[in-house]
Amino acid sequence: MIYKSLILLSTLTLFAASPSYAQDKEQPVDLQADSLSHDEKGQTVTALGDVVLIQGERTLKADKVIYNIGDDTVIATGNVVLIEENGDRHLSKSAKFNNALKDGFVEALQTFLSDGSSFKADSARHINGVETVMSNASYTSCKTCKDHPDKEPLWQITSSEVKHHKQDKAVSYKNARFEIKGVPVVYIPYFSHPDGSVDRKSGFLTPSAGYKSDLGAFVQGDYYWSIAPEKDLTFGVMAMTREAPMALAEYRQRWDDASLVMDGSVTYSSRRDIDGGADIVRDDKIRGSFSVDGLWNINNKWRSGVDIDVVSDDQYLRQYNFDNKYILKNELYLERFSGRNYAAGRLMAFQDLRTDENRQDQPHVLPEIEVSFMGEPNSTPIIGGRWSADMSLLGLVRDNDDQDVNRAYTALGWQKRYVSDFGLVSVLDANIQGAVYNVNDRTGSEGNDNIDGNSTEARGYGYINAATSYPVAKRLKKAQILVEPSISVTISPNIGIDSDIPNEDSQDVQIDALNLFEANRFSGVDGIEDRSHITYGARAGIYGDDGSYGEAFLGQSYRFDNGDNPFAKGSGLDRKASDIVGQISANYKGDYALDYSFQLDDENLSPQRHEIDASAHINGLDLSTRYLYAKALDGTDINETREQIRNSASYYINDNWRIHGSAQHDLGKDSGLRETRFGVDYIGDCVSLSMVGQRNLTDKSSGNSGTEIMLRIGFKNLGELKTSGVNIGRNEE
Repeated sequence: MIYKSLILLSTLTLFAASPSYAQDKEQPVDLQADSLSHDEKGQTVTALGDVVLIQGERTLKADKVIYNIGDDTVIATGNVVLIEENGDRHLSKSAKFNNALKDGFVEALQTFLSDGSSFKADSARHINGVETVMSNASYTSCKTCKDHPDKEPLWQITSSEVKHHKQDKAVSYKNARFEIKGVPVVYIPYFSHPDGSVDRKSGFLTPSAGYKSDLGAFVQGDYYWSIAPEKDLTFGVMAMTREAPMALAEYRQRWDDASLVMDGSVTYSSRRDIDGGADIVRDDKIRGSFSVDGLWNINNKWRSGVDIDVVSDDQYLRQYNFDNKYILKNELYLERFSGRNYAAGRLMAFQDLRTDENRQDQPHVLPEIEVSFMGEPNSTPIIGGRWSADMSLLGLVRDNDDQDVNRAYTALGWQKRYVSDFGLVSVLDANIQGAVYNVNDRTGSEGNDNIDGNSTEARGYGYINAATSYPVAKRLKKAQILVEPSISVTISPNIGIDSDIPNEDSQDVQIDALNLFEANRFSGVDGIEDRSHITYGARAGIYGDDGSYGEAFLGQSYRFDNGDNPFAKGSGLDRKASDIVGQISANYKGDYALDYSFQLDDENLSPQRHEIDASAHINGLDLSTRYLYAKALDGTDINETREQIRNSASYYINDNWRIHGSAQHDLGKDSGLRETRFGVDYIGDCVSLSMVGQRNLTDKSSGNSGTEIMLRIGFKNLGELKTSGVNIGRNEE
């Protein structure tokens, strides 16, 4: 019996009854073709021409299909394509399927997985829809050229037997050979890797190898254990020829409202240090690091967390390329967010990793409690405006009987904004605050009877600040011009400098365009700017409709009385008339950008600070420069004039290749090259390559001085092969 439509397209829906279907007694089969013939006696249907057979979640296409209804068997020939539910496509010359297209044998298989990777095999067996066993097969994640499908890919893995474990989302090999452009490079008796459809799977990670002059040749191997969907563990060993092996581990876990990451390392090795201004080598000892990063979102208002970073010595993290931090913070905190209000409690401890012998002892914060309330606009009764209240408790504890400080602080504020009918914008601020200090083992009190080592002091302070600006705008055809002169007056009583009040959080003060109009230019609580002052300046700019803009700002502050000036020399605020500060910013269509900030001496306009950030994007070329000139600041760690410049460039040769480099020079007293870097990157569809050379010219005792070459090669779905730290001439004896 022959079924044939007028347009040579026929459709037949059948029901296959098979013992293999325990759950669905009847599995529907949709069969479409140019022509269909049905042999009732043999219970077969023959389909010819653009055949499409759909059974369950799988679709089969071929030039010819013979379907046996009784035993649910399909024989397909000519341009056979099996499409699975996840998008995987299996191409072959001929195939035989049963069990709802889950089982089958195919010849000349070519499989394209949904992530873009592919298999080729002389023959293959599909087993229950969850495994494919291929003979004389190859795998690659490189895209196959449509015009030249037989062309060798950039890389592939060939094997006598390849298994694709779909449930485990893995590919395994027997007698595997890794080939580049068809040339065998590495032989591995057994090998497995994820199939590209999964981001996390247990297994050995790609090892890394290299050489460092202080460590010797090294090789590192890691194992990744996917314990459960919400947690995993990575652990490994780095073996070195000049030092003892190092053990490393990292554990990660997530909950619905929390997360935890812990990692650490331990080894037994020597290190360089500085003693009496001379570099020395410390004897071998146990060294290591440990860190914890945890967060718990208790509810929509409360959260808590912990950050722990501890290390055995100053150089460890930099010597082994873990991190370049010079200060480690350990913190346990609890926070509350409610509308405009905020509250927090913290315990903090710091570890100073700077190798400077004159560094100061970092205090432990035990504890810090702060509460901040802010009213809604116009929420203040009678007078309107917005009110605010801030309170805090702080305890600073130092080791070795150094200065300890306990402080209680509270502040009440009020602010109101006025806009006149002719465009004058005014803001009125009022603030009153008080603090009580308890100081033990005051710095400088030992052996000095004029300084009280232990005391309790109190201080009150307040100000009224009125700021007014008059923005004037003019609309152009494709842009807008804005000119805005501003002036503010701050009225404050004469509190004077109290030497019994310690300054822990307001030491580094420097005037700039951002803080010029602040009523109190000190960043913390301990420093206060008493007596009255006036600030004036103007901002002008042109703003294009395409996002381009150019603007400039110039301003200055003036103290009415210079007595007991609280600011240190070099801050720009240490005289009645402050230094002149300004900023010039520009951006053209996102391709060219400039940000220039400056500070000029009020008397002779000599430069006190210059900061320049500039960048340009020209087709595939990116250029940037950063320049800093800053004079020393009395009473801070910045006791030398600094001048340095960093230039960088990168060029995209094409969509795949990029070269980049940078150099940093110290232009100050001890001038010279401090860091230089050059690299080449390649990013392809199945391979990535990065090679970077870097040289740091710093003190050997810092742990990161020397020349380093890094090479990383990544193969899609296989991981990354890398030499993560070829270090030449570092800490040479």
